Amino acid sequence: MSFEKPQKGNPHQFVIQQHFHTAHCIGKFNGGDEKVEVKFIETGVIERKGKRSKVFCAKRNWDEKAEKGLMGDIEKDFHEEINNIKSFENRNHDAISKYFLLWRIRHHFYTSPMSDATLNGIPDSGLTKEQEEVLESKGAMYVREGGEVPARFMTGIQVLIQLDRQWPSVESMQWGLFEAREGEFLVADCYQDLTFMPISPKFAFCASYKDQIISKSDVAEINKQSISKSSSFYFARDLDKCPVA
Repeated sequence: MSFEKPQKGNPHQFVIQQHFHTAHCIGKFNGGDEKVEVKFIETGVIERKGKRSKVFCAKRNWDEKAEKGLMGDIEKDFHEEINNIKSFENRNHDAISKYFLLWRIRHHFYTSPMSDATLNGIPDSGLTKEQEEVLESKGAMYVREGGEVPARFMTGIQVLIQLDRQWPSVESMQWGLFEAREGEFLVADCYQDLTFMPISPKFAFCASYKDQIISKSDVAEINKQSISKSSSFYFARDLDKCPVA
C-alpha cells in the first residue's frame, strides 16, 4: 500500500501520522527536552525523538472513521487509567486490556500494511477527490474505478474484526501496577504476547499480578524481556537509568 496524500492543505483535517502507541502514552516518558531516548535494534543507534516523531507512526494506514471512532474511545479510556491511577479494585481492567489489544493490532498493520482491495462487479462511484474526502470525513467508504477500495478502509475494518476476535483471550485479565523501587522501565515498540505495559518510567501494568513495589533486579529482568519483544526499537526517558539483566 502506498501513502495517499489528501488534497492540498488537508482541508478535512485527516490524521496523517497515526500512532500505533499513542503520543500521550509516549509523552509520559519525556525528558526535560520533551523527548524520549530511542534505541534502534538493527543499528544500535540511539536518538532523542519527540512523541509525534514519525518513528512512532503509521502514515494514513487506517481510515478516519477507525482513527477517531472506536480507536479514539479505547485510547480515551486507557488515558484515564494512566492519568488517574486507581486502586486495583477500582481499576478499569477492561479498558487496559482493550488498549493492549489495540496497540498490538495497530503495530501489526504498521509492520505489515494491507494492499488495496478489488471488489468484482462493483461499479466505479465516479466521485471527485473532494467528494471522496467528504465521504471519508463523515465515516463512509467508497469504491473507485475497477472496484478498487483503498487499503486504509480494509485495514480499519480488520482492526475492528481483530479486536473482536482477540478479546476472549484478554477479557478476564486483571492488571496489577508495578512500581520500580530503583531504576526505570524502558518500553518496547510492541509487546506482542507479553501482557505488560510500562506507563511511566517508574510504573507499569502487568496482567495477572497484584499491585506491588519491585526491586532493581526485577526491573532489570523486565527490561530484558521488553527488549526481547521489541521488533524495531525501544525507548525510555533515559536508557542509562534502565537496568537490564
